[in-house]
Amino acid sequence: MRAGVATAAVMGAAFLRTRALHRWLTSRQRIERRQASRLERLRLHAISQTAYYRRLGDVPFTSFPVVDKAEVMQAFGDFNTLALSAADAWHRLESGHAPAGYDIGCSTGTSGNRGLYLVSDRERFLWLGTILAKAVPDAFVRRHRVAVILPRTSRLYDSANESRLLTLRFFDLNHGLETIADHLTSYRPTIVVAPPKALRWLAEQAVPISPEHCFTSAEVLDAPDRAVIERTYAVRLGQIYMATEGLFAVSCRHGTLHLAEDAVHFELEPVRNGSSLVTPIVTDLQRRAQVMARYRMNDLLRLSSEPCPCGSALQAVDEIVGRRDDCFELAARASSVTITPDVLRNAVLGAHTSIDDFRLRQTGDNTIELVLSPRLADEIAEAARCAVIACCTSLGTCPNVTMRREELPIDTRSKLRRVEQQWRKAV
Repeated sequence: MRAGVATAAVMGAAFLRTRALHRWLTSRQRIERRQASRLERLRLHAISQTAYYRRLGDVPFTSFPVVDKAEVMQAFGDFNTLALSAADAWHRLESGHAPAGYDIGCSTGTSGNRGLYLVSDRERFLWLGTILAKAVPDAFVRRHRVAVILPRTSRLYDSANESRLLTLRFFDLNHGLETIADHLTSYRPTIVVAPPKALRWLAEQAVPISPEHCFTSAEVLDAPDRAVIERTYAVRLGQIYMATEGLFAVSCRHGTLHLAEDAVHFELEPVRNGSSLVTPIVTDLQRRAQVMARYRMNDLLRLSSEPCPCGSALQAVDEIVGRRDDCFELAARASSVTITPDVLRNAVLGAHTSIDDFRLRQTGDNTIELVLSPRLADEIAEAARCAVIACCTSLGTCPNVTMRREELPIDTRSKLRRVEQQWRKAV
């Protein structure tokens, strides 16, 4: 069978399977039963094909250790079936010489710790079929023009054009939004995938595009950004929760973000401060070239307890709150208090309806800096500062909150983090 026909078959099968599972996975029992059999397949593959899991012996999946990015990067060769070391992978990535039949990629490194991934060509088309079935269910009926606006491209996106099912054009954020806007207008995309900051800029500049669907990705979607984008482009804004580690959630047609439990097993670890947030520990049920098993993400999610009108039993997510390491750790009388990004974000935005952008940073053991636009009235800015103080005080801390007034331009070189931990206590 020719390579193009084979890859198209893989993608088509993944698309049809994902659509069928959407109709079939209508209960937790069905989801758990399906996942159990695939976890066992993954377990057998991992202990027979990778050095890290082979050393564990014939243990049950629940005995697999929980790992994180630092551990996987340190022993990258032990987690992939080619025994490809991180040093070799970086060299191949930079020289453009991936092993035949495989692709090597990396994250943007905006957190200061770039992550590598290895996928087979088959897995690229599995990914494409899965994401198309979730985000573009009419992909087999009409040929969409998709615009992906991100700071780094990937062969995962090339798969779309290779499939000939749709036209995908990548727009590099590093080239600047003004340049992107001109090309985007002539391209006339029917679907746009971009970070919220980029979509909001396009909306505020009234860039004349008429997408039928817009999805945010790569950053936290805040309420002010959603309002501007939806109002300008008259679309229900969806989200795609995806990282170097895999595809984790996509919004359905009702706008509800659903975990991709048909392709990924999630263990949801409660955040230790007693909030309702969880951190996902993920196991990719489809990937084999690089085993991703019980991998702790650095994200904070707020789950929904309400059923979605779409009928899917895949876990709904109310909000991707932010990064776990952007929680503030503030001094308190007994020890310290952890405050999650959503609590701090809501304090600032709730101070006044005219506040639609800000930066809030922990800069010391008990110090916080609030940055607001100089165009905001002084009394409103002071109300926001007081709101942060009141929020922290109500949680048993008493930080020194300073305020700075400056423009808040879009930085296309890094992810937008409105709440950011910039201080770490010395160990």
